[in-house]
Amino acid sequence: MVKRSKPPDFERMAREAGYRITGIEQLRSNRWLLTLSDGNGRTVLVLAQARSLIGSADVQDLWELVRLRNPATGILLALDGSFSPAAHHTCAELRDQRLHLCTSLPSAAISAVEQSSANGAFASSR
Repeated sequence: MVKRSKPPDFERMAREAGYRITGIEQLRSNRWLLTLSDGNGRTVLVLAQARSLIGSADVQDLWELVRLRNPATGILLALDGSFSPAAHHTCAELRDQRLHLCTSLPSAAISAVEQSSANGAFASSR
């Protein structure tokens, strides 16, 4: 029998980073879409992926979600994993300042400031 690991505690993760969860959708067994609200009421989409290596297709999936739902910020969150060089390259090529690649959920206070000054706070974004 294969033991299934329980899903991440998104409620705790979001609360500790200063967000309020407005929606959680499990898209696959290892992928979730979180809709968060920061302290200023801005919407933040988080595509959380529980895999060891996140690739360019995942970045494109986030970009499509951001284009369709138009949040203030879109975060591709690698849960216990990392981003491939192709993922970083794709993110840079898309040139959408709302997209960020992160290995931990950044503070909601960071999402509330101007994007130009916040880019340095998203250390793994590009």
